[in-house]
Amino acid sequence: MEKQVRVGFVGCGGIANFHFGHFEKITKARITAVCDLIEERVQKTAARFKATPYRDYKEMLAKEELDAVYVCVEPCAHTGMELLAVEKGCHLFVEKPVALSMTYARKVQAGLRRKKLIHAAGFQDRYQDILPYMQNWLAGKQVAFINGYWVGGMPGVWWWRRRETSGGQAVEQTIHIFDMARYLFGDVRSVQAFGRRGLMSEVENYDTEDASAVNLVFKSGVIGTIYSGCFTRTGGKCGIDIYCKNARMDYTERAGFKAIEPNLTIEMKTGNDYGQEEDDAFIDAILENDQDLILSPYTEAVKNLEVVLAANKSMDNGGALVEL
Repeated sequence: MEKQVRVGFVGCGGIANFHFGHFEKITKARITAVCDLIEERVQKTAARFKATPYRDYKEMLAKEELDAVYVCVEPCAHTGMELLAVEKGCHLFVEKPVALSMTYARKVQAGLRRKKLIHAAGFQDRYQDILPYMQNWLAGKQVAFINGYWVGGMPGVWWWRRRETSGGQAVEQTIHIFDMARYLFGDVRSVQAFGRRGLMSEVENYDTEDASAVNLVFKSGVIGTIYSGCFTRTGGKCGIDIYCKNARMDYTERAGFKAIEPNLTIEMKTGNDYGQEEDDAFIDAILENDQDLILSPYTEAVKNLEVVLAANKSMDNGGALVEL
């Protein structure tokens, strides 16, 4: 019988359900234990996968023989489950943002390296089938600057509207755009950011930026600004506009791209189930003991976190430049 990877989940909410649908199609892995603070949610998930339910991740990790652990909790709740899973020798998949503290994220990263465990983070956009075509097109171009966007409405979950629990929109949501910019243009050298508030005055218990603009200087020399906004359900935009010498590419997040040259226009739509491929790659990497199969490793998520936390720091200090 083919070996199955035994998987445990910490968190059974919205983003965990994104992965649950994929695991119903993965024959090489089986969800054997699930943990959530909400009884109804954990029981429903346990029944779905014939898994053992837990309310305490410490109890789950103490009692279960697991090969891998998914951490799918709100940003403020990364409080030890990753470190305990690593100490138990479990391969690790962590949904973004992987923490709200660089100290904690780097501690997890060090543990993963020490134990030589397979690791991944929830930046599924890297698995879109259009990405190699975008990279090939950009390889022959001189990129001048980019404008990135995640502008739309406010998510309804309780923790999103407060900076202390979500990290703010740049950290929790627009981090997908920061990740794609880093994937295409490399590491960031410096960050400067500005935010504004006051547009979401009708929302109770709201205390984070309604809008922000984050200026980036990449080590490659490319410059850019990435905008966040949660104040509109009309006319929003998620993607990156890339301006090159005598050419332009418009990437729409999770949809496709359009590349324009003087005598040529190329359009391509995203055609694959990139979320499924993300989870398939994690399980395959475990079975083959090959970290290189992962396009979105935890180490890259830590670099993304460094950029967005630097943006918050800059916003909180009047737009002060932050060197990375």
